[in-house]
Amino acid sequence: MKSSVFYVVNRENYDTDHNDFFPYISSEYVKIAKNFKPGKKYPVLAVKDVTIIADDDSVIETSQFLVPTENQNFMWVQSEIFKFAGMDPE
Repeated sequence: MKSSVFYVVNRENYDTDHNDFFPYISSEYVKIAKNFKPGKKYPVLAVKDVTIIADDDSVIETSQFLVPTENQNFMWVQSEIFKFAGMDPE
């Protein structure tokens, strides 16, 4: 198996995208999304599958990304708060 780092950026209008496309994500993830700088590329260092039980008891299969944070830590973050930004850090 071969793996490589890819880059993601915050969605431009996370609140609208959240309401339209993935309302099952808790408000805590909305707060987390605001901790990443708009337009800045973040490397995804690992991906893991997760299962979410929504408020309506529906089961959602999704993923989380391991990304570096602005305070030099690492955080598993719901993949939906980001969009793909390519393979090049520039």
